[in-house]
Amino acid sequence: MPVGSGTEDYMLIVSGSSQYAPFLKAWKDFKDSIRRIIKDQPGWAEVKPSQRRGEMQAWCSLKGRDDAEAAYNYYTQARGVLVHLFKTSRSNGDFGLLKCNCTSLFPDLSGRSHSPNRSGIDVGGVNQYLGRICGVPTPQYTVPVASTYSYASHPQVHPYATPQSHAYYHVPMQVVAPQMSAYSTSASGLPVNMGNGAYLTEARGIFINNLNYKVGPSDLLDLLRTVGNVVDYRLLRDTRTGGFKGAATAKFATKDEAMHAVQVLNNTQHLTKIIHVRLDTDTTVVGEIQQPIIANGSNM
Repeated sequence: MPVGSGTEDYMLIVSGSSQYAPFLKAWKDFKDSIRRIIKDQPGWAEVKPSQRRGEMQAWCSLKGRDDAEAAYNYYTQARGVLVHLFKTSRSNGDFGLLKCNCTSLFPDLSGRSHSPNRSGIDVGGVNQYLGRICGVPTPQYTVPVASTYSYASHPQVHPYATPQSHAYYHVPMQVVAPQMSAYSTSASGLPVNMGNGAYLTEARGIFINNLNYKVGPSDLLDLLRTVGNVVDYRLLRDTRTGGFKGAATAKFATKDEAMHAVQVLNNTQHLTKIIHVRLDTDTTVVGEIQQPIIANGSNM
């Protein structure tokens, strides 16, 4: 089947200890990690405990063969990490194992390339799990799930998503049946009704003030590259005169990098001026909740 035909889906499963592979700590960390490797955006992602004691499993759906191969090749280079790549045609939804690196971690497989027992990855179990939580039409699970993209039916809500790390914004959706209201708390401490879905956002940008008026784009980029993987930056100019205002904004690949930039750059000297740096108020959408949750554990 030709690459980029749009008729195949891929599921990447990465297993290992989060102590040696930090991207296995939570789905957000894994999704941020995989974004740096592939060209297109990843689809549904999840991180859950593995059947292998003390390890985690990260699952992520991918659309293109090139992206699937790039992600597989990248994670197989990580120390002590098991990687399994599955493929399916969207016409049947039944995932099959394409390849894995079991033999690199279990050299005594006696000619076999995959060990379901030792890796904790069973092909049948993968299809049952996906059918149960993603609405993938497998022989065991044939109930169709209406969604805007293939894996949107699984709410990506995890214990680490505290009000301090995410802000919730209400997304109006058509209600087809009465539901109990579900509430969470926004970053400002206000209650938010999440019964009809919500977007998860986080601040990945910084605001820099008191820059030297001689600073140019290359000067700003050189400064930002010292603290993280910058994906966008802009010098702010006066709307009337077009002159540089001594301020700038920048966005990083992750919230952690943005916070690191604030800690490192704030109140430091740059081109004879003491600059002031804080997190920007603009936020980036990092996930979506399409089913009601009770975030505080109460019955409200």
